[in-house]
Amino acid sequence: MRFHLHIFSFTLVALTSCHLSKNTSSVQDNTTQWSPWVIKYERGPCFGECPVYVFYILSDHTGLIEVKHNLMEPGLYHAPLDQEAIHQVLTDIEPELWWNEDLGDEPEIADLPTASIVYKHKDGLRWMSIQGRISDQVADVFQKVDHLVLDASWAPTALRPLQPAVPEPTDVIVQLKEGVEIHEWMKKYEHFGIKLKKRVTPNMQYFLVAKDPGMGAANDFLQYIKLDPEVVGAQWDGATSPRGQ
Repeated sequence: MRFHLHIFSFTLVALTSCHLSKNTSSVQDNTTQWSPWVIKYERGPCFGECPVYVFYILSDHTGLIEVKHNLMEPGLYHAPLDQEAIHQVLTDIEPELWWNEDLGDEPEIADLPTASIVYKHKDGLRWMSIQGRISDQVADVFQKVDHLVLDASWAPTALRPLQPAVPEPTDVIVQLKEGVEIHEWMKKYEHFGIKLKKRVTPNMQYFLVAKDPGMGAANDFLQYIKLDPEVVGAQWDGATSPRGQ
């Protein structure tokens, strides 16, 4: 039942949002300061009153949060963070396999809040997003990040996140099941501006496809492909991985 416990704790923020909102103010300084970050974690809405925010672990391992709904008054806040908890999160997400986990066999959860995480790894930016399915390993990290948010003493701030000046990845190596015709299969992803770059192997179902950089989010493109029942596996093409700052 560990998976279900993770889902319970993943929605824990919603139950404590009222407490947080009573202890903070959205009044902000007029002097903007731009801060680099190592992790960006974003929670989207759900069918209920889930908190909606963007949380950053800054390069100095303090926290910055942009609150949108159901947590505190909308605005930006800064706080010191539990350094041991940050170390645990960074250790958990270091393996590349964590970012390429196949979620196709996980049960679909109707009211699972959308969430995504971006990591400025030394070898380049890494993305992960969830759309209705989540594994124990991913849920465990998201739970730890949620608790970093809950346990912090937030104060209004003039800090702003410094966005990385690198493009999202576009190229995905995909293995289709036998009998699946590549051009017919690609029609499902036309809203991403998908195009076929090449067939990787002449006698096997490996293809290199790419999305239009201006159409849809990169990690959504990869995750939808990985969850496709006609797909055996998919991953970013390593040769086109963006380099971090």
